[in-house]
Amino acid sequence: MITYFRGIGRFFIFLFASLYYLTPILIRAAVRGDDLAYALELRRRWANVCSRLVGVRIDVNEPPEVEGPCLYVGNHRSYFDPVAVLRDVKALPVAKAEVSSWPFIGFAARATGVMYVKRENRDSRKRTVEAIEDTLKDGFSVLIYPEGTTHVEVKTQEFRQGGFRVAAELGVPVVPIAIEYGRVEDAWVGTDTFIPHFLTTFGRRHIYVKMRYGQPIVDTDYERLVKRTQDWIDGEMAEMRKGILSPLN
Repeated sequence: MITYFRGIGRFFIFLFASLYYLTPILIRAAVRGDDLAYALELRRRWANVCSRLVGVRIDVNEPPEVEGPCLYVGNHRSYFDPVAVLRDVKALPVAKAEVSSWPFIGFAARATGVMYVKRENRDSRKRTVEAIEDTLKDGFSVLIYPEGTTHVEVKTQEFRQGGFRVAAELGVPVVPIAIEYGRVEDAWVGTDTFIPHFLTTFGRRHIYVKMRYGQPIVDTDYERLVKRTQDWIDGEMAEMRKGILSPLN
């Protein structure tokens, strides 16, 4: 029962914190027009605050310093994955189109810069790749999850290659990211719906996460770029899983 009420409390805390950080972005946009750099910085602060407020404890190394834009690439466990990353970096994430319909979150995401993709729709995937290219050319970094879905397998699933093609053509570095959660149940898979999963997961006192950033990878061959990125993430996931069920310090 305590877990349930804690989950409800944290859900509303999450909503109010999101509204607190979103409102200045909307006001600034209405008065001065869209300011993506400002929105990304405010979103980074939001991600840090919200992570603490909902009980998340993250064991993470420092992201590498990269001059200019880069393509952040991670394995995919949960809807919380991009929040964990956006605590550390300023980037525009690519999210599945369903997120746009989530209560409040979809609205907040659109206001702070998210590229939505219908993964089953070829035209939508093509437009998303074009948006990734335009964003990188404009000098902003992009965050993608090329598996296209969440899962609990010990290794990554096949990567979609569109983002890697763009990175290889533009000479943009890829920064690999590996993430694991303290409990398998923390992953958001199957028929789970957002609110029930949120209440169950974030109703616990703490949620433990391990996350590692790799060094930038640059390669003009996109297939080799995919393999190098995937190999690093798989290896790091294996290392993290050795102690993943223990609380993180």
